[in-house]
Amino acid sequence: MHGYQVAREMAGGSGLGLVCPLGMSNVYFLLGNLQERGLVRVEERQDDRYPPRVLLRATAAGRRAFDAWLREAVTRLRQVRLDFLVKLFFLGQEDPGLARELVEAQKEFCRRYLSEWRGLAEDAGAESFDRLAIEAKTAVAEATLTWLGRCRDQLVVSAGAKEPARRG
Repeated sequence: MHGYQVAREMAGGSGLGLVCPLGMSNVYFLLGNLQERGLVRVEERQDDRYPPRVLLRATAAGRRAFDAWLREAVTRLRQVRLDFLVKLFFLGQEDPGLARELVEAQKEFCRRYLSEWRGLAEDAGAESFDRLAIEAKTAVAEATLTWLGRCRDQLVVSAGAKEPARRG
């Protein structure tokens, strides 16, 4: 892709733009950062009818880093709104099976998180601020776990819709 295409994908309204809308200047800043870190390379493509276009391609190191990042569950619930959704977007396009695995890993993280915070809630005074803060964290985790269940169900249905009909 070239930078303009990336910016168009990141514009608000649908897809990644719903999760993390970015303006053109932010996209070019981030792409420059990725290039400096050796994660993307720039190629100039010449077409007789148009001015040269600058295309961006992931380097081998960039692809490895991206693939590793995609498969990791996020470890802070506030990251579910951004990082997890971005991961789910790409995995859903590349490999729905891996997308389902990520959802399951995220659910397992949420279960552990809930268990830990429920234990802390038992130790907090019933009428204390600490108890209120802990209950806020557990409520978010419970809602996230419910939502992750819907994500898994949707991915299963979507995968079934993409499979060819079986005869016999």
